[in-house]
Amino acid sequence: MLKLILGRTLLTLSLLSPLSQAADVPAATGHYLTLYAVPGVPQDDDPYAWSTAGGKQLTKGVTKADGRAYVKGEEGEENYILKTVSMRWQLKVPAQCWQSAPEAFQQCMQLAKTTSRHDEEQDARKLAGQQKEVKMQARIAAYAVAARANDDALAWLGRLPSSWTIESYGTRLLRSGDKIAKQIGDALKDGGPDARQFVCRAPDDYGPVPDQAAVDAWIGAPRDVRKVRSGPAWDALVAAGEKGNWMARLELYYALSSVNVSELSLLEQYRIVQLMEWLHKKQIGGLYSYFSIGMPVTPGNLPSATWRKQDQASLYAAMLGSYDDQNSRGSVLQTDPDPALAEAGRKMLACAQAAMPQRR
Repeated sequence: MLKLILGRTLLTLSLLSPLSQAADVPAATGHYLTLYAVPGVPQDDDPYAWSTAGGKQLTKGVTKADGRAYVKGEEGEENYILKTVSMRWQLKVPAQCWQSAPEAFQQCMQLAKTTSRHDEEQDARKLAGQQKEVKMQARIAAYAVAARANDDALAWLGRLPSSWTIESYGTRLLRSGDKIAKQIGDALKDGGPDARQFVCRAPDDYGPVPDQAAVDAWIGAPRDVRKVRSGPAWDALVAAGEKGNWMARLELYYALSSVNVSELSLLEQYRIVQLMEWLHKKQIGGLYSYFSIGMPVTPGNLPSATWRKQDQASLYAAMLGSYDDQNSRGSVLQTDPDPALAEAGRKMLACAQAAMPQRR
């Protein structure tokens, strides 16, 4: 009997009956291959699958004590694949081999290729890496063209650098993020802000809000509308941001930052950085709200043990004018046993509702 030494596994091919099996499960008789762990020792209890080279599975099962993996042929097909947990064999079996005597069958069947599953996985990872690199180079080239034109919808934020990469994005983003995180950390050192000192301010107290109706419409739009960075609502929001509306710029930042970075163009990544730096310079509370989400959920140092550092950071954002945080912190504070804190909570809720009645 012919034995092919294939790495750690020996493959012995034998034919016991003509082509007759039609079921998609291994039979007790029929064509089979014998797998050996070491010479003379059949590979027992080894899962296997037999398919055409095109991927149509014909049989599957688990080898028994005799190491047999039962297979069957497919009309008009000569190329087959046998897979186990660790190996993959590519075999060429001409149609006449299925009708030949065992000796003739072994002589006409050809082993085309043998690979380990590890090698396959390595090749797949290498190919994925190459494809990723090709896509990245295409994105870099597209950015270079866009940078020269500098005529995208957010061009009013400023000129684009001639070159920009995902690494540049990460470095610049972390630089600003570290400054914001430090500012929040410093504000929480001595127990955080005192909610009783809260003073409600209207949006125009923090900066200009031209075309505010466009911002209100965007905030009140369904979530599926706000997930799409195009259309009349988006265009109106962009126009309001161009005129200097700080709430519009915050919403633009929220919209872009909520998208997986892999789905953003390099140009959009740079615009996120510009929006973030502008919001930080203006000390817009909503930016700090965005970063408070990433704060630890460990207990904070407020008198109430239920307030975590994340809650304290949210309160800090609320005190800076984040209406979303005023709503969330106000909902908690309004039930506080301390009358002064409860009153502060009610003020926050009323302030948030007046500023953003459309928020869903």
